[in-house]
Amino acid sequence: MKSDSLPMQHEEDTPSQIALPVLHMIRFLVGFFICGLLWMTAFNSASMVLLPQRLKDDGFANPNGMIAQLNAAGAVVALCANIIFGSLSDRSRSRFGRRTPFMIAGAIASGICLFFVSVAQHAVVIITAWCGLQLFLNALLSPALATLSDRIPGALRVRMSVAYGLGTTMGNAFGTMLGALFHEQKTIGFAVAACLLALDGLIVVSIWPKEPSAANLPKAGDGVKAMLKSFQPPIRGASDFYKALIGRFCLMLAYNMVFAYQLYILESYLGQNARQAAATIAVLSSCTMTASLTGMIVSGVIAERWGRRKPLLIIAAVLLAGGFLAPWLMPSVPGFYIYGVLAGLGYGTYNASNQALSIDVLPNKDEAGKGLGILNLANTSGMILAAVITSSVYAICGTYRPVFIGAALMALISIPCIATIRSAR
Repeated sequence: MKSDSLPMQHEEDTPSQIALPVLHMIRFLVGFFICGLLWMTAFNSASMVLLPQRLKDDGFANPNGMIAQLNAAGAVVALCANIIFGSLSDRSRSRFGRRTPFMIAGAIASGICLFFVSVAQHAVVIITAWCGLQLFLNALLSPALATLSDRIPGALRVRMSVAYGLGTTMGNAFGTMLGALFHEQKTIGFAVAACLLALDGLIVVSIWPKEPSAANLPKAGDGVKAMLKSFQPPIRGASDFYKALIGRFCLMLAYNMVFAYQLYILESYLGQNARQAAATIAVLSSCTMTASLTGMIVSGVIAERWGRRKPLLIIAAVLLAGGFLAPWLMPSVPGFYIYGVLAGLGYGTYNASNQALSIDVLPNKDEAGKGLGILNLANTSGMILAAVITSSVYAICGTYRPVFIGAALMALISIPCIATIRSAR
């Protein structure tokens, strides 16, 4: 019987002009879309609606402070988990493949942790379960994204990145809707979210062509020393890798300096009350999501036909910078809508090419899990530092106005980092 599996592919072995069979390509596209859709729907429904509502309704002291503790602890765990599970999946020699076991087990474990978040009665247990969720979620995502390097030819990576980005963007909206639907039956809402997350890995690997066995790959080094060495960041021939890391960090820092504080900015900078700010954010979110989807699809098509990533990422940085300057130049609701459209276009354009560029700059394609895990540190660290910078600027200046300038400058600083990368076009 003919096997449905595909051999592992690397850029040096698989020229970008070689295409997957059409059916396999469609299965990968659907799988990447479903992967992003399910985990983001589950995570956002819990983090944005169900968990904050639960802490408030169940009488936990200082729920806002507890949310901050959850986010801080979870971010630290995610920082480490990205590299750990990426490296462990690189070293795996399972007959089920390098990535598949981690994806299935990680999804199930993260779903269980999410459900524990809904039933735990003590703050310490909730924080522990939330950290478990962040830990095992990365056991799903790090190997899943490394599949782009292992099994997808270079010419199709932008297409797969767009499919994954569309899934996460739509999951962002669906998660908020799911949380709102079950905000009065929170336990049921958590259970639905936990099931979506737990099934994510199994559904995705069932859709994708079967991953080939890794049992015949060269054996990874044994012992504690070899294990620790596998976590070492790349050193030789890695200048482009670190340029991409710095560029991504600058863009994520810039984006989150404004995005994460939209509600507070509207209330303080524009003087809106809570009801007015909520209405503005509803329209703003629609503008941003529509623009992001548009930017992702259009730039994805252009990137594939043009065969270039860097110019589109530079355009993304310019669009983001322009979006941040709009409320600074026009401190009004229309100014914020312009921000939403430009920032959405920029973020969508960034998402379309970012993963493909990340794989282009990997010093060692056989360690794609670890390399992409290190690059993903830029996302988490950017979010953490953005909160520190924005809150500090407001505390010192008493206004969010300087934040817009700072965010625009950080977006523009990413441009020379991206432009000077030599191993990608």
